[in-house]
Amino acid sequence: MADNSSKQSENDALPPAEQTPAQIFGMGDVQAHKAKQQQQTKILWGIFSLLLVLVLAVIFILPRYIATPDPANVAPVIIPVERSTPQEAFSPFEEAQLLREREQAQDVLAQILELQEQLEEISVESWAGDAYQAALDIAIEGDIAYREQRFLEAQEIYQRSLLALQSLEGLSQVVLTNSIEEGYAAIEAGLPAEAEQSFATALLIDADSESALAGMERAGLLPEVLALLEEGDARRASNDLESALEFYTEAAVIDPAHSGAANAITQTNIDIVDRDFLNFMSAGFSAIQNNNPEVALQSFNRALNLKPESSDARAAITQAETMITSRDLNIQLTAAQEHEAAERWQDALQAYNNALAIDANVVSAVNGRERAQTRANLDTFLNNIINAPLRLAEDAVYQQSITVYNEALTLVQENTRLYEQLVTLRSYLDKARVPVPVTLNSDGVTNVTVLRVSELGMFNAQTLELNPGIYTAVGVRPGYRDVRTEFIVPFSGEEPVVTVICNEPV
Repeated sequence: MADNSSKQSENDALPPAEQTPAQIFGMGDVQAHKAKQQQQTKILWGIFSLLLVLVLAVIFILPRYIATPDPANVAPVIIPVERSTPQEAFSPFEEAQLLREREQAQDVLAQILELQEQLEEISVESWAGDAYQAALDIAIEGDIAYREQRFLEAQEIYQRSLLALQSLEGLSQVVLTNSIEEGYAAIEAGLPAEAEQSFATALLIDADSESALAGMERAGLLPEVLALLEEGDARRASNDLESALEFYTEAAVIDPAHSGAANAITQTNIDIVDRDFLNFMSAGFSAIQNNNPEVALQSFNRALNLKPESSDARAAITQAETMITSRDLNIQLTAAQEHEAAERWQDALQAYNNALAIDANVVSAVNGRERAQTRANLDTFLNNIINAPLRLAEDAVYQQSITVYNEALTLVQENTRLYEQLVTLRSYLDKARVPVPVTLNSDGVTNVTVLRVSELGMFNAQTLELNPGIYTAVGVRPGYRDVRTEFIVPFSGEEPVVTVICNEPV
């Protein structure tokens, strides 16, 4: 401000012809002066060229045709000097007041000019042309007051123009923000031309705006993105979801920030999951209908993997597992019953155990296992006696066999394996206590003992009555090696002959 006032004071000291237009006139004159100055520059160049030609002509051509004048005949020309008198005279105080008022008006005008240049640099005409022109029109009104030396009024009018321009300066940031927002909205709406126009406006205000530059780049890519999205929509409409996803993904690669591409990818993935889920569920229920629960369970599990929170998939899995359990349980129970019918009690016991491993609460399996265990134990005992009936010679075995036999009679039915076992056991029991003659031969010098029966002493021949069983005869003679002879008294009634002689000297 001080520099402007100093320059203006110096300018006031100049004669009117040497004062600059900006210091003499106002806002409108400055603008007119700029335009006129450009036009005058062209005219001056033309005049300069013409004068150059004339000077050359005067120097080189004119002296050939004009003689040198005689100094004695040349009379001097006297030009009178006119003195100008001001039409209106001001007192020094008034002149000082006017000077200060003019300086204040020019200070405001200087701010207007500076702000005008700043606004034109951000192309204010393109985004607020009417308001900008209105602000300049106010300044031109101030010019009129300025020319008429109504400097206080000019200052007030200039101040209104400055406020209007300052408002536009503040509005530029709002326009910048709105233009960027409108540009991105146009991108999402699929309007590339509108988006480019909005970002272009924003870049006029701030050529370095990263957001606007990024938006302009995206707007340039938008037609290609829209074409890919359109093709993806067509594929999706025909249920070609994987192909649609490829187009959506390609669009997202070109413009990763495009929400439409991202949303399309998300929704298409959801559609693919829904489709596959329904297909797996349908395949599972079809397998259920075909009585193939294992295949159904696989399908239902795949469906659950796609939608872990699906109650439908979990219910279907339960149904398939129940079906498998029921089927396997029935298989084991059926097998157990078949084994029971064939009196394969160990096999029946194993089948019942398998059934209880599937479901420990099945009453029929619990009862069946107990029954099979009892019959298996009976079967084992009977087989052991039948396969080794000579064990009945032991009193404990004999008494136990009688007890088992009597208990088994309550279970027996004709034409069964148990019936045959009991018949065989009864025949052995009947003979187990029927003595059989056994002939023992010796040499009269060997001391003979039948273990668990009696000590017979020395003899040449002796007969004993022994029940069927396995016996051991021991011979002892001093100076000779002892002998042990094991012999069997069979159930067949055959009378065995046993020789016990110590004949191997020690």
